[in-house]
Amino acid sequence: MLVVLVMTPLDASATNIINPILQGVFHLSLTHVAWVTLAYLLVLSSLILPMGRLGDLFGFRRLYLLGTALFVLASIGCGLAPGFGWLVAGRVLQALGACMLMSLSSGITTALFPANERGRALGVVGMAVAIGLVLGPTVGGLLTYCVGWRWIFFINLPIGLVGGLLCYRMLPAFSPGKATRVDWPGTLLAMCTLGSVVMALTQGEHWGWCSVSVLGLAVIGVAAGIGFVLVESRVSTPMLDLSLFRNPVFTGANVGLIMNYLGQFCATFLVPKLLIDALRLTSAQAGMVMIGLPLAVLVIAPLSGALSDRVGTRLLTTVGESLVALGLVGLAFSAPSQHLVLIIACMLLVGVGAGLFQATNNSAIMGCVPRSQLGVGGGMLATMRNVGMAMGITVSSVVATAGRQHYLLAHPTASTTALLHGISWAFFIGAAFAALGALTSAVRADHRPPTSPTSA
Repeated sequence: MLVVLVMTPLDASATNIINPILQGVFHLSLTHVAWVTLAYLLVLSSLILPMGRLGDLFGFRRLYLLGTALFVLASIGCGLAPGFGWLVAGRVLQALGACMLMSLSSGITTALFPANERGRALGVVGMAVAIGLVLGPTVGGLLTYCVGWRWIFFINLPIGLVGGLLCYRMLPAFSPGKATRVDWPGTLLAMCTLGSVVMALTQGEHWGWCSVSVLGLAVIGVAAGIGFVLVESRVSTPMLDLSLFRNPVFTGANVGLIMNYLGQFCATFLVPKLLIDALRLTSAQAGMVMIGLPLAVLVIAPLSGALSDRVGTRLLTTVGESLVALGLVGLAFSAPSQHLVLIIACMLLVGVGAGLFQATNNSAIMGCVPRSQLGVGGGMLATMRNVGMAMGITVSSVVATAGRQHYLLAHPTASTTALLHGISWAFFIGAAFAALGALTSAVRADHRPPTSPTSA
C-alpha cells in the first residue's frame, strides 16, 4: 500500500517544478499553465470525501486497486499528451485515482492494525508521504534535465506496477460497511461545497476578492454547505454521518488539522520566495533548504506515532502545534535579517512540530471512527488537510501582499525591504493559527489507546 501511496506526493511535488518549462513548450502564460496544478487540486479536494464513503460501501481493496490503475494510466496519458488540453485532462484523471488512494490509506491502515499499534502504523504512512515529498523535487529536476519533463509522469509506471501487483496479492478484502444506496444528493452537495471553496481560495487573489466570480463561488459554497448539512441530517444512510462531530476528540482533531496545515503552508509557500527573491539563492539551493521540512517529518512521524500508542494523543499534538507556531515566529524575525542559518533552523523546527502532530492527530481522528465508516473518516482527514493547505497559501499570500503594499506607502523605493516586511507579517499570522491549533489540541479530550491489542 505504501509503495503505491508514495506516488501521489512524489508526483505532486515533482510537477510543481515544471510550470516554467510548460510555459515555453505550449507557449502559454503562467496563468494558463497553473491549471495543471489547479485542475488536480480541485478534483482532489472535491472528491476525497465521497471516495472514502464509496470505499466503506464497496470495499477498500477494490477501490484502492482501481485508484492505482487509474493513476498509472492517467500518468501515461499525461506523459504522452500531444497538447495542453490533453495534459490537463490527464491531470484530472490522475486526481480521480489519487482521491481513491489518499482517502482509503488511513482507513486501510486502521483496519489492518490493532488499536494499540495504530499511531505507529499511521506514522509510517506519514513517513511514506514525506519520502515522496523529499524525492519529488530532486527526481523531477533530474528527470526533466536528463530526459525531459514527460518522464516526471512516466516514472509512475514502474512504481504503480510494482505497488499494484503487491496490493493485488497481499491486500485483504476488508469487510465494508453494510451495503446501502449511495447518497447521491449528499455526494453532489459535498463536491459542490468543497470545489467552490477551494476554487475561491486559490483564485481569489488573481480574480479579486470582491469580484463577481469569487463572491459567486462563496455564495454557491455556503448554499451548498447548508444544503449538505440539511440533507445529511435527514437521510437514513448519509454520506457523512454528522453524529461523528458530537465526539469532541474527532471535532477538535479535525480543527487542529486545518490549523496545522494552514500554518505549515505559510512556510512552505513563502520561504521559497524569501530565499529566491530576497536572499538571491538559485532554485536548486532553495530546494535544498526546503527539503529540511519533509525530512524532519520523515524522521519524527513514525516515532511520534509509536509514542502516541503509549501516552495518548493530546500532549503530542499540543507540543507539535506549539513547535510549528514557534518555528513560524522564528521565521517572522529571521526574514528581515535575511539570516540563512536561522531560516533553516526554523524550517527544521516547523518540520519537527509537523511530524509530532500529524501522525498523532491522525490516530486520534481514526480512533473515533466506527469500523463501518473508516473510509469516510480517512476521507474527512484528507479533506481537512487539503482545505488547510489551500487556506495556508491564500492567507499567506494575501497578508504578505498587504504588508508589502503598506510598507511601500511610506517607503516607495524600498521594494526588497517591503517584501521582507510583508512576508514577516504573514509568518506571524501563520503562527497565530498554529497557536490556535495548539490550544484546540490542549483543551480537547485525550484519546488513549487500549492497553491490550484490540481491533480498531
